[in-house]
Amino acid sequence: MGKTVIIIGLVIIIAVAIGGYYYYLTTLPPPPPKTLYLSHWGFAWDDIKRIVIEPFEKQNNVKIVLISGTTSERFTKLSTKAEPMPDLIFLPDYYTYQAAQKGLLMKLDLGKIPNYQKLFKALKEQVPPSIAQYGIPFTIQDLGLAYRVDKHAKITSWKDLWRDDFKGQILMPTITATSGPMVLVMTSLTYGGTMDNVEPGFKALESIKKGIVTFYTRSADPQTLFERGEVEIAPVLRYNWAPLKNLPKPVDIIYPIEGSVYVLNMISIVNGSKNMDLAYKLIDFWLSTSIQKELALAGVDAPINSEVNLPADHPFNISPVFNKPIYLNPELLAKNLPKWVDEWKKRIES
Repeated sequence: MGKTVIIIGLVIIIAVAIGGYYYYLTTLPPPPPKTLYLSHWGFAWDDIKRIVIEPFEKQNNVKIVLISGTTSERFTKLSTKAEPMPDLIFLPDYYTYQAAQKGLLMKLDLGKIPNYQKLFKALKEQVPPSIAQYGIPFTIQDLGLAYRVDKHAKITSWKDLWRDDFKGQILMPTITATSGPMVLVMTSLTYGGTMDNVEPGFKALESIKKGIVTFYTRSADPQTLFERGEVEIAPVLRYNWAPLKNLPKPVDIIYPIEGSVYVLNMISIVNGSKNMDLAYKLIDFWLSTSIQKELALAGVDAPINSEVNLPADHPFNISPVFNKPIYLNPELLAKNLPKWVDEWKKRIES
C-alpha cells in the first residue's frame, strides 16, 4: 500500500511538472522575427507584398525590408557595399553576371531550390554556366512595341517605329534602363547588324532621334506618358503590358515579326548574407506554381514556371516568345555595355 501511494505521488508530481513546463513554453512570447533585406525595383510592390512577402513573413517569422531603386542604382549600392547590405538581390541577368564577376554573389546550391526544376527547360538552358551558378531566373523580360491603336494604323514590324506618322510621338528608354540595350540590339538586328556589331542600330536610331519625345528611366514612365497622351509608340518590357492595356486610352502591344528579344530577371543571394536558409526558402517560394500564377494574374511578372497555365490572350502568357526567341547573351552585353552607354549618350541622347 505504501509503495502504491509513493508511486501515485511521483506520477502526480511528474504530471504537474510536465504540465507546468508545457504551460511555461506555450505562454512564452514568440522569438523576435529575423530581418531579411531584399533589393528589388519596387515596381508593383503592393501586389508583391500581398502575394509573396506577407505570407512568407507569417510562415517563417521574418520581417522583409525592401531596398528599392533602378537596376543601376541598386547595382552601384551593392558594388560599394552600401548599408544596409541586402540578403537577396533581383537583377537582369547581365547585371547578375557583372555582380558575380566582382565576387558579390554566393554560388547557389540548386538542391535547396526544388521549384527550380519546374522552370521552362528552354529558358534555363539559355543561361550561361557563369551566371546559372549565381542567379535563378524568376521572370522573363521580353521587348514589345506599344502604340495607340486609335491614332495609328496597325503595326507589325520593328521598322514601324520609323514610320512618318509616329514622328514627334516616340518614347524610348535610356541606355542604362533594362530595356535600353535591348532596343539597341533589336534595332541592330532589324537593320542588318548583329548583337556584337550594333553600328547599324546606332545609325538607324540617329535617324529618328528628333522624333523622340523623351527617354524613360523608370518602369512606371511609359504608363504615365501614354496616359497623359504625350507619346503614342514605345518599346516596352513585359511588366508594362498589363498597366498599358488597362489605360482608358486604347494601347496595344505587339511582338515584332523580326522576333522577340528578351533577358531573364534573376534572384541571387548576396555574399555575406547572414540569413542564407531564409534566402533559399524565399527563392523557392517565389518560384512555386501558386505564387508564379498569382503574380501573373495580378499583372506583376510573367511566369516561367512551366506548370502555370494562363489564357492565350493574357498579357503575361509568354508562349509567343518561343516562336522566334532572341536571347540577349548576358556575357556579351556586360562586355559591351560600357562602350554602348558612351556611344548612346554622344549620338542618341545628345
